[in-house]
Amino acid sequence: MSYFTRHKAEFSTLLDVNTPIIYIQDHDFVRVDEFICECTQGTEKKEWNPATGVTNYNTKEPFPSYDSLKDFLKLCFLDNKARNKYIILKNVHDCINDPEIKTYLHLIAQRRLYGEGYDTTIIIVSPKIVVPQELEKYVAYFEFDYPDDDALNEIIDVHIDVNKYDKEKFSPDDRKELLQSLKGMSRFEVDRVIDMAMSKDGSLSANDKDMILKQKKKMVKNSGLLELIDTSEDMNSIGGLSALKTYLQSKAKVIDNLVKAQADNVAIPKGVFIVGMPGCGKSLCAKVASSMFKVPLLRLDMGSMLGKYVGDSESNLRRAIKIAEAAAPCILWIDEIEKGFSGVGGNNDVMTRMFGYFLSWLQDKKSAVYVIATANNADSLPPELKRKGRFDEIFCVKLPDKEERKEIFKVHLNKRKADVKESDDELLNITDGFNGADIEAVVCEAKEKAFLLSLNKESYDFMKILKEIAKETISISKSCKKQINDMDKIFKENCFKNASKK
Repeated sequence: MSYFTRHKAEFSTLLDVNTPIIYIQDHDFVRVDEFICECTQGTEKKEWNPATGVTNYNTKEPFPSYDSLKDFLKLCFLDNKARNKYIILKNVHDCINDPEIKTYLHLIAQRRLYGEGYDTTIIIVSPKIVVPQELEKYVAYFEFDYPDDDALNEIIDVHIDVNKYDKEKFSPDDRKELLQSLKGMSRFEVDRVIDMAMSKDGSLSANDKDMILKQKKKMVKNSGLLELIDTSEDMNSIGGLSALKTYLQSKAKVIDNLVKAQADNVAIPKGVFIVGMPGCGKSLCAKVASSMFKVPLLRLDMGSMLGKYVGDSESNLRRAIKIAEAAAPCILWIDEIEKGFSGVGGNNDVMTRMFGYFLSWLQDKKSAVYVIATANNADSLPPELKRKGRFDEIFCVKLPDKEERKEIFKVHLNKRKADVKESDDELLNITDGFNGADIEAVVCEAKEKAFLLSLNKESYDFMKILKEIAKETISISKSCKKQINDMDKIFKENCFKNASKK
């Protein structure tokens, strides 16, 4: 089965309902040409691109009579024999805002809808979405899904056949390992990375997984939408937050046994919303969850979603979510979500539309994308985001109590290989009101001071140094007293679950 077969029905529907302009965002023009030809067989097609001007879409032979895109569109608009024709415009994102060009596109779109006997469809193919506001209502966006398991297997088999590689050497275990590594990349990217894996000896195996993941990380980063996070953190990296850790462990078991869980009618875990004091381990929990779930961690920055042109922002968010769904099972970490959605409900129509799409996806998603959203301030977030059904649970992270501070000191003292007891009562009392970041800073500064003393061959008492630095440290409870009191009030009003208590 062709990779494009499952997309043909959707594309054909757009053609059948007289869509004036179809916008395909893609950079693999060869594959897109193949797809358009499959969907529009036996019809007249002309292409325009900045390099070659107008060509016959099927034969690529030029039409030298057309001087510019403006002239070409003018003739298309005036054509009274435009029956069952397609005009493919490539890489026009840099010139589509020209007043005359967008006017002709507007006129062609209207004539396509209302002109009797006029049957020309514009198909724009570009790696970037640029749509003037005047054209927005006439444009339908079309995107290719990221390859699923069947499509990935098809691509792998093609590469093995082309390279005359013995299929028996490529074991089911090799295939299983590589499938997970290849998820979340476009067909074009999968082709390239498999070529790289087979470039040395023409072979393909699970041993290529590390190289593929390295390339995948670069590709995800280059997209500008998501970041693939490498982390070595584990459960022992978190001090305190016992209720949240236990909760994540239970979700990890469901994800790890997802097929059995679904067979027993257990709902796919949606995600968790963690709100609370800065520096108390919210981001660390996302990284630890990745190790706990044994799945990739994708970080989404809401600020990077915002685009310059109409439709850019919504398209970026859709693409980011598609990448995450293609990479499932995975964790999608949305850090400081309040910065992205705090303005919803005002005059920001773009953010309101993005918020609506995100909420609908959270509510209806069926994929094993576990969403971890973190926020320092939940008061400014729309109430729709905080209600049950969007996330499985909402936890609040407060300043650590004495026992939790003891655990946090143990984590950082062990990390710095400092040979002292973390249970010193005086130290724990001095650090009352400290968050995890404060404690880490105290340990790091004490370790540095001890190192400098050892260079000078001076003796020192590391515990004494810790206490002295802790006394001099202005903790978050002192520097942000009002904000912390306000946040405690919000936690109580919203009845958020305490991350520290089982």
